[in-house]
Amino acid sequence: MAATVVEHRIGDVRWTVVRGPREAAFSELGAYAAADIRTVLAGLPEWPVTGRARRSPVLFRAIESASQVEHPDAYAELAALASGAGVPFDDLLLANLRGDLGTGDGTGCTDLAWVGARSLLGHNEDGAPVFDGIGRLLTLLIDGEPGVCVWWYPGFVPANTFTLTTHGLVWGIDSVNVVTPSPCAGRHFVARSLQRAVDVAEAVSSLRSHASAGGFAYTMGQVGSAGVTVVEKAGHETAVTTVASGLSWHTNHFRQLPPDLDAAGEESLDRAEVCAHLSPAAPDVTWLADTLTNDVHRDAAGGDPQLTLSTLVTDLADGTVTLIPRGGAPLRARVADLAAGHVDAVVSGN
Repeated sequence: MAATVVEHRIGDVRWTVVRGPREAAFSELGAYAAADIRTVLAGLPEWPVTGRARRSPVLFRAIESASQVEHPDAYAELAALASGAGVPFDDLLLANLRGDLGTGDGTGCTDLAWVGARSLLGHNEDGAPVFDGIGRLLTLLIDGEPGVCVWWYPGFVPANTFTLTTHGLVWGIDSVNVVTPSPCAGRHFVARSLQRAVDVAEAVSSLRSHASAGGFAYTMGQVGSAGVTVVEKAGHETAVTTVASGLSWHTNHFRQLPPDLDAAGEESLDRAEVCAHLSPAAPDVTWLADTLTNDVHRDAAGGDPQLTLSTLVTDLADGTVTLIPRGGAPLRARVADLAAGHVDAVVSGN
């Protein structure tokens, strides 16, 4: 069966929908996004630092080996993406492992969640300026797997930002710098495999049982369920926090795992201070979106290397999503429609 790649423009949001067998689908996606992938590889600010892995390859190759053995499907996807784009596989692998090598990649993203009568989950996707105008929604409809929608950086395993699935799972990811990475699978590969989970319990179990070289913090929920779960992961360490009520927040340093595992940046601590002093009286989607697009929004100014590229707020009660692209108008849709690639339903809903 042939794979297809179709791009739509929904308001101010680019949305690419990919269908078909795994490797054919990623090869077609690589060919379609080849120019953007090359732009990303040329413009990553961490690239000179990450390139040291070429001169000290032991950890790099150990992480690669663990990724290939433990997450063969995700590894094959990246290989097919590189082949389709006509770029060296090692270049894409280095870019994807830049946060797994102890090189201090730029950390980004903020997650806010409210658990109450209507539970809400919000995420700011922060990244380097090279991604501005290149990042987009990507829906993957891989044969035999649940549909998945993410915010995608061309050239990356589609798993390191926010995720929506046809099982109703929703999560945002915050990057955390791990001081001494373990020779385990790369965190992007761990996160991609996680997208097959049918519920939060299975997702948590998967994270407990799969080590991750670098650090991620996941804030996750499920449509139709009131609770929110925060999972911090680094190496073989896992910390799970269940939020039964009230406000939850996370930036780019661990709050539950031992503090000596990571190196907290000043900018992350500043956003954490803002989040810690939020006191919503009656939070709703508007309050959460306003907070994310104002109080903890990033503009690559004043020494901050990153931008807030998009903001996502999901109402877990009914599965509605508000996506605000940088400088653009909000897109409103349903988790189910975005994850399943139901373009007509998304268009008619605006």
